[in-house]
Amino acid sequence: MYDIDAILMGLFALFQAHTLTFLLLGFFLGFFVGAIPGFNDANIMAILLPFTLLMEPVVAIVCMAAIYAGAQAAGSIPAILMNIPGTPGNAATTLEGYPMSKAGRSGYALGISLAGSSIGAMLGAILALIFAPVLGMFALRFGPAEMFMVAVLGLTVVSTLSAENMSKGLLVVGFGILVSLIGADSMTAFPRGTYGISFLYDGMPLIPVLLGLFGFSELLLLLGKKSISSQDGSQAQGWSEIILGAKDAIKQRINLVRSSVLGFFVGVIPGAGATIGSFLAYGQARQWSRMPEKFGTGHNEGLVATDSANNATATGAMVPMLTLGLPGSASTLVMLAALVLHGVRPGPQFFNNFQVEAYTILLSLFVASLLIGILGIFLSRVAQRVVFVPTAILVPIVTVLVFTGAYAWRFLAFDIMLMIIFGLIGVLMRVHRYPVPALMLAIILGPMLESNFLRATRIGGLESLIASPISMVILAMIIISLVAPGIMSLSRSLRKNARRT
Repeated sequence: MYDIDAILMGLFALFQAHTLTFLLLGFFLGFFVGAIPGFNDANIMAILLPFTLLMEPVVAIVCMAAIYAGAQAAGSIPAILMNIPGTPGNAATTLEGYPMSKAGRSGYALGISLAGSSIGAMLGAILALIFAPVLGMFALRFGPAEMFMVAVLGLTVVSTLSAENMSKGLLVVGFGILVSLIGADSMTAFPRGTYGISFLYDGMPLIPVLLGLFGFSELLLLLGKKSISSQDGSQAQGWSEIILGAKDAIKQRINLVRSSVLGFFVGVIPGAGATIGSFLAYGQARQWSRMPEKFGTGHNEGLVATDSANNATATGAMVPMLTLGLPGSASTLVMLAALVLHGVRPGPQFFNNFQVEAYTILLSLFVASLLIGILGIFLSRVAQRVVFVPTAILVPIVTVLVFTGAYAWRFLAFDIMLMIIFGLIGVLMRVHRYPVPALMLAIILGPMLESNFLRATRIGGLESLIASPISMVILAMIIISLVAPGIMSLSRSLRKNARRT
């Protein structure tokens, strides 16, 4: 199953001078794009796709993989510094990262994030090297019923974790699902809730919504402040905070491994995505933590979990793309197109017919994970100063980026208006302490929830949703996620009462 000669040939192909050069260029480009709110790796990869035809197949594939890895890691930077996720998968990063920045510990948060991202991507690449040849067939067992249950699991976890009480979280999730149903019906293509607006026929555009809920709303709330951070930044301007954050992340070995493994296997499920993986990892980190009450206030355990899982999920998403030809995101779709254009066709026989190319891709992800830790932490030294920039300077600059990002998604002025509307919704939610990440995740997972529910029930009725062993296991996880917070809260209160007596 594992051809050592092919692995060695992949290493040889990867460590050629011109291949490494394009790997570095791709990583820097992806890192830069990922750190800009509203811009994503899929856009830049699509723009560069025709130019890859001038490269050798291995070089082109390595360059694309490096862009992908760099962007996934860099998306946490605006999430931590400005509460604006660089990618949807970084929405969970805002739960712990942004409170740290407001407390004047942006460097510490960036150190944790990039160290966790590096280790998560590294473990994901190792798991992919070991399990990719066999996991592709396992992924085929996830049909509509299983995917529906995965979506429900993601929504139940976020509803119980990102609010002070479960009722607020469930209410927000319900509202998000209703918003996600706007657009053409997934089965009949009949328009719903569009009010004759053709721009909504394809559904709610994610980037304008994300920029509105996280970016524009935060800009409005910053207007009355001098800077993002409440501190003067004297302790966060050196390397000490960044290095301390990286060390604290590395110390959490169990949390890192648990979150990375969970994220990787979520990524293997076609279409599940990094958003589900990072929120599930955040949930399990809180359940296993000795100090769950600190989550949501800037706790390092939560940030380690979300960012290691996010990058491991991104690596895991490569498995169904390579072994089944099933891209789970726009980024992996562009990578699939690049492979096909170069005559490298993913599928069940990929690791037999294209062994060298397969291992070169996975090894390049491993090298990119090292770059996240080395170059990413170096670049964060400059980035952390953002939280101490006066809002009179910062807000106009970020406003231009946010408006440009919303417009660049489809080049529609309508998307800017949509971003403003969701920005106002985000402000109201923050003022009344409703969980914004829960709304974003519900809008992302709503179409997946609906389409898979309809497919599953039309094929085998309602009973088909829990007919398979996989569905039953996920159902058990859903029940645990709903019951566990109450049980743990009761247990903590009983312990406190016992200590008093």
